[in-house]
Amino acid sequence: EVAVGPSKTKYPDGNLAPALDMCQEAWKNRKKVACSFNSNTVSSIYTKLTEEEELAMKDKLILERYNWIEAKPYCPANCKCLGNNCSTMSRQFHTGRQKYIANVRDLNIPPRPMWTHALARDYNEMDKIMEVLPDEVMQVRHYQGHWYQNNNLLNTMEEKEAPLSGVLMDQVRSSIMKTKDRGKIFTQKLLYTKAKDSANLHGV
Repeated sequence: EVAVGPSKTKYPDGNLAPALDMCQEAWKNRKKVACSFNSNTVSSIYTKLTEEEELAMKDKLILERYNWIEAKPYCPANCKCLGNNCSTMSRQFHTGRQKYIANVRDLNIPPRPMWTHALARDYNEMDKIMEVLPDEVMQVRHYQGHWYQNNNLLNTMEEKEAPLSGVLMDQVRSSIMKTKDRGKIFTQKLLYTKAKDSANLHGV
């Protein structure tokens, strides 16, 4: 899974700061203690490329290889049907496998056990204390779709092109290329530590 922020803001492409800003604003103005966001299935992990297409991907990042997502969620794996033939659906919390971030820095917020996909399964309570962020602010790209494969639905799903920002991919590529011994295990740990330090520095 890859969490992605918006493009064309005052922050670098893909940065999660706008989502954190919106979440902070939701806490200050509406007492929302957490923010959830959609998990979008990257269906192209099952797409077979032609030999020519494979050659074109030779110097690309694997994140650039998988740039098609499902056009709409598949119920009941990633949504809940609310109308005939899923003409309307819910993607909220557990029904849409949403992910969330919670405000754990403000000590005025009482501690509570945390659940998967939402703070709790009581949706009436969650509507009051959780903010749902739009895809253009934050989303998770979910590189999995076994419900399609297991049910022989790969040839029936609709897809839409949703490439990650070229500017963001160039930043990732540059970061990798500047790292010495980038294929070794300790380098992976170094990159993780650097990302963790950056997160703490920016108050995430």
